[in-house]
Amino acid sequence: MDLVHIHSCDELDRLLDPNVHAAFAQLKQEGKARFLGFSTHTPNLINVANAAVADGRFDVMMLAYHPGIWAPIDDIIRRARAEQDMGVVAMKTLKGAKHRGLTDFEPYADSYAQAALKWALSNPDISCAVISFFEDQHVDEYIAASGLPFTPKDRAALDAYDARIAGSYCGPHCGQCLGACPEGLPIHDVLRQRMYFEDYGWEKEGLSQYSKLPRNAAACATCSAPCTGSCPYGIPIQERMVRAHDLLTIG
Repeated sequence: MDLVHIHSCDELDRLLDPNVHAAFAQLKQEGKARFLGFSTHTPNLINVANAAVADGRFDVMMLAYHPGIWAPIDDIIRRARAEQDMGVVAMKTLKGAKHRGLTDFEPYADSYAQAALKWALSNPDISCAVISFFEDQHVDEYIAASGLPFTPKDRAALDAYDARIAGSYCGPHCGQCLGACPEGLPIHDVLRQRMYFEDYGWEKEGLSQYSKLPRNAAACATCSAPCTGSCPYGIPIQERMVRAHDLLTIG
């Protein structure tokens, strides 16, 4: 295989687990694997990414990367390329894929995905993008964006999309609301699983991941909501969490 990937890594102990690295070293020596990579999209991203760059054993980094992404991401990507010659894979490029469910966004439906991909690939430090395919036509749609310049028309499509999703998209890596929750809920995880259910159409995946959380959003319905106003993206956290619990709970 080409790549052994530590997916959704949010802890340094998991990233640097000696058992993982010993197993990979053996696989590489035996010619069964070539490269080692990781992905992370949690509020602990900076610590995980910096540790991976400093460690020097990683060949690939996969991060959420889309217009309006958290400012430090660009510097992390630059350092990964400059200091370790790591390949950088952009994920979450469609910023929630909500354009699939926005009926008033139909004039931009095709061009939005292409604009988002062109924006990500316009960064010379991005090696490639990984993106979900929902329909056969997406093959032609996404490939058509590869190698094309990012234009003012593309910028307009991205701005229009951002205006439609204002107050509903939970930015990866943020975590600014977490300290305001008296229950210590993983708000970013709950809202990501709601996104899988509603926007990606991955109902079973959303339900499955939500059921595995050590604490869910049941308490949000009766909470005094000290989280109100803590989201820099303007998300009404309590309202979104209550609805997420309703969507993601069976029985």
